[in-house]
Amino acid sequence: MKVKVGLVGLPNVGKSTLFNALAQKSIAEAKNFPFCTIEPNVAPIPIPDANLSKLAALAKSTKALPANIFLVDVAGLVKGASRGEGLGNRFLATVRECDVIVHVVRSYIDEDVIHVDGKVDAVADAEVVNLELLLADLAHVQRRLERNTCTGEEIDVLQTVEKGLEDGLPARSIGLSSEEQFAIKGMGLLTLKPVIYAFNVDEVDFLLNKGEATSSAEDSMRRIQYCDLETDSYLVVSAKLESELSRLSVKEREEYLGSVGIQSTADECTEQLSYVTLPLLVKDVLGLGLVYTGPGVPPERSRTTKTHILPSSGLQADELAGKLHGDIKKGFVHADVVRADDLISSDSYNAAKDEGLMRMEGRQYTLQSEDVVLIKWK
Repeated sequence: MKVKVGLVGLPNVGKSTLFNALAQKSIAEAKNFPFCTIEPNVAPIPIPDANLSKLAALAKSTKALPANIFLVDVAGLVKGASRGEGLGNRFLATVRECDVIVHVVRSYIDEDVIHVDGKVDAVADAEVVNLELLLADLAHVQRRLERNTCTGEEIDVLQTVEKGLEDGLPARSIGLSSEEQFAIKGMGLLTLKPVIYAFNVDEVDFLLNKGEATSSAEDSMRRIQYCDLETDSYLVVSAKLESELSRLSVKEREEYLGSVGIQSTADECTEQLSYVTLPLLVKDVLGLGLVYTGPGVPPERSRTTKTHILPSSGLQADELAGKLHGDIKKGFVHADVVRADDLISSDSYNAAKDEGLMRMEGRQYTLQSEDVVLIKWK
């Protein structure tokens, strides 16, 4: 499963800087003028997982491959994007392909960084983007309803969505059932996607006034129009700080933190950065799980322990086998399954088996998060 996360926001809010911080390398061009990003930048971001290194060590693997989400940095959105202003059409087409939207909101004052509207107002800025997404969806739905190929349940659902959008409700706030959402899945509605607001603050607020910055973000969430408090999430980030820290060694990070009066270790600080917090939040928002392969495989066949994303819709054992290799799915015999924490607490894979912690499952077994799976095939 490939999970795509779209970074959206007005120009000059720190999207590309945050993208580079999350990617842990300089990929996106970050300049002090609108539309410095034209073509989308994409980077894999690992989902933090304490089990992976432990399982790899137990299996004596030479490689430990984490599960990744794919971050997409797109052009800044401006008023009128729903009508094609700026890079609107290209921007919106890219976002429609994403599974979740991270809406970057500028929450810092810096006279050296221009603002497209001349002043920083987190709530007003967020509302510009939200309104453009809503208007783009409304036009998209109305065009689809005019086509002869729109029939049956799709018409009924889209008419419900159209009415909601006209009333100022994002599609995710209308209360569509899972069956109704499936009926219009191909539309890629922007306002149906989960939204995570990333309030981008300066270094001082992030390091020294995190509590106040968080309270301010909570207040903004309550005041932003078209924001659904029941479905939308948020986090506080400092794109500039995180981008700078990503270029420093562990020792240099601790020296920097000490110079500004922060006594945390580099590891403790890293746990608060969006490189860690955002992928975990995306995982929770989308209801994803993690499963593992590698332990138990004979060394001559593989020396890799790998984490796989488990979609909220579920995944069967033979489907996981197919992701590993077509021949493995074709020759599927059964799956040996053990919980990750049970295996980690054992001395070895064979010890876990001897202790009765392992069970045998068939091809239609629905995988559970944190299952360690060994596919037996012929």
